[in-house]
Amino acid sequence: METITFEKETIEAGHLFFAKYVDNFISTEDELVAESLQLKKNHSERVAKLCSLIAEKSFLDKEEQKMAGFIGLWHDIGRFEQFKKYRTFNDLDSENHAELSVSVLENQEFMLSVADGNKQIIIEAIRHHNLVDLPDKLDKQTLLFCQILRDADKLDIWETNVDNLKRDGSFNISSLGFGLPKSNQINESVIKRITQQKSVLKGDLKSLDDYKLFLISMVFDLNFKSSFHLLNEKQLIRKIYESMSKKDEVYEAYRQVKLYIENKFVI
Repeated sequence: METITFEKETIEAGHLFFAKYVDNFISTEDELVAESLQLKKNHSERVAKLCSLIAEKSFLDKEEQKMAGFIGLWHDIGRFEQFKKYRTFNDLDSENHAELSVSVLENQEFMLSVADGNKQIIIEAIRHHNLVDLPDKLDKQTLLFCQILRDADKLDIWETNVDNLKRDGSFNISSLGFGLPKSNQINESVIKRITQQKSVLKGDLKSLDDYKLFLISMVFDLNFKSSFHLLNEKQLIRKIYESMSKKDEVYEAYRQVKLYIENKFVI
């Protein structure tokens, strides 16, 4: 792999622009928009830290850790325009937020100082971070940074959802559950994907319990042992499961996911 260097000035300029850009969206009297986008701003900042942490635990050097954090900060920048325009974070009901993020980021002045090789890694890692399956065409460095981002993204998505769970199983912020109805109905396609140890597809989600199974199924695409340790440390999957209806298929799905996590500590 090529040696990566990442300028301090680029990071500082990127952080300054990020803050100004997102605050313009959050400064609105529309309570739903402001609340949802503040959530996304906080998410982006935490994902940046998690990317750096996973990179460190994966024995990447300081420059690579900095670039991983930069990618994490910018990975969801398209979410702000998306939610303002469509009032949803569901790409199926709006636009692909990863492509929106790329279109915002690649045209910023501070990106001009980024070496072409690094710029390509950043852009391609963000462009592919929300795909169900990554394409074979990604080179090793891009794949590595994309996997770090995907793990960090999942870890914070789990924690954000857990932190916003209400006692009745719904969420404090409705946009978290894609606006799906609170129902005990489980789509068979959702259970089938988990049985196959695959992430649930967003297009199969019909209820809030489907959405929670979608969250749980994301463990099948974790890439680093450190990510499994961070997940298990806070018992995030168990907390999501405990907020669901206690149906046989829900318990069986949770059992399979729990076993998968336990096996990752052995392998």
